[in-house]
Amino acid sequence: MDAANPLCRCLLLVAGLAVIGCQSDKGTQVARGQFPQTADPVAPVAPPAPITPPAPITPVAGTPVSPGVPATADPLGPIAPTRPADLPIVVPAVSGGPIMGSPVPAGAKGDIQKTAAVGGTKGGVPDLLRTSDPRIKIVAIIGANNVITDQEIIEAVYQQYRELAALEGTARTAKQKQMYEQVLRKTIERELVLDEMYAKLKKANKMNVIDEIKEAATQTTNRQMRAIRTETGAKSDEEFAAVLRAQGLTVEVIRRQLERQMMAEQYISSALREKVHRAGLGEIRDYYDRYPDQFQAPDRVKWQHLFVAMKNYKTPEDAQKQATALWQQASNGADFGQLAMKFDEGIAKQQKGFGTGEKRNEIQPIDVESTVWSLKPGQTSGLIQTPTGYHIVKVVERDYAGVQPFDSAVQNKIREKLTKTIMDAEYKKLVDDLWRKNSVRIFPD
Repeated sequence: MDAANPLCRCLLLVAGLAVIGCQSDKGTQVARGQFPQTADPVAPVAPPAPITPPAPITPVAGTPVSPGVPATADPLGPIAPTRPADLPIVVPAVSGGPIMGSPVPAGAKGDIQKTAAVGGTKGGVPDLLRTSDPRIKIVAIIGANNVITDQEIIEAVYQQYRELAALEGTARTAKQKQMYEQVLRKTIERELVLDEMYAKLKKANKMNVIDEIKEAATQTTNRQMRAIRTETGAKSDEEFAAVLRAQGLTVEVIRRQLERQMMAEQYISSALREKVHRAGLGEIRDYYDRYPDQFQAPDRVKWQHLFVAMKNYKTPEDAQKQATALWQQASNGADFGQLAMKFDEGIAKQQKGFGTGEKRNEIQPIDVESTVWSLKPGQTSGLIQTPTGYHIVKVVERDYAGVQPFDSAVQNKIREKLTKTIMDAEYKKLVDDLWRKNSVRIFPD
């Protein structure tokens, strides 16, 4: 994680990477961490007890993982993931309680069990944990056999590298622990949502809807994976996988994160649609009147700049003559932007004729700032002489400090804010209810 991370920049393009999916080792059957390879694409599958786990899968040169083709017959099916070399293989603990900072909400009434009870259930995940020799640590179990692994959570933390890069020592360790627990909670919530989706749609005999949601998520993920690969500059699937491995990441886990998160979000959006009303004009106006401080606009200006450098002329008079000729053209209605693109001898030419800075104390060079703020939109300055040459500026747009008008842009902004607030509240109610109704077991470090 301390290595340079060229991938984190492109991972920021993907909104779903902060919340991740589940996976487990493969045997004759699978403890479901993702979608099992059964007729029911997201149905829980009871794990065997015991199983002999295979060696971790390491991508081999010449065996590409195509961004457009699932790694298995079922793109959301379980894959034994590659564990970063610096992370030890850990057997899950079988005693103790939820981890410190457990993501279980206060007041949850569901079957949130301690791992001391691991051996108490026959033929399920507890027996698997007690009797097998897993290669990847299981950190949470949802319901009877939906497992979340340590690697998945760690990879999600790796994807938020920038939040850790500036920290060192105990501060870095504490932040990493906090991020781990936050991601674990979100992952559990996502899996609770997906289990709820499956149960409700199966009960309603709408398995075709599950297939449609899954297919849409797969297609979207294929596009996003291709975009991520392009952003990394990888020329092949093998090179892309190698770039990810260098960051402690894997193609399979990233793909699964995206697919499952998109499925959960689609279900949540559908489930909450009827509960979220569209804010009316009265509500929007009331919000605008109650919180005017949120709609304060600073002074802002968009301006064009033309500079004649004295060093480029034999005499100061020659420089002034050139500047005067350009000023006369601008004053007579010539396109100022085109004049700047053709004749500017500073940096405005590289900025398509525009000056540097839009707010107070940001205008550069400082010699022209007072003039810029004194002009109205459409006005052109006179010659501004400085020790290095002559400047001509023109104001294109001007916003004056004060409360933004109650126009359509502000109304849309308020409507989006009110809708998000309602959506967040309804989502919290939904997941809190799922926590209460379902069994969630979290294993300590």
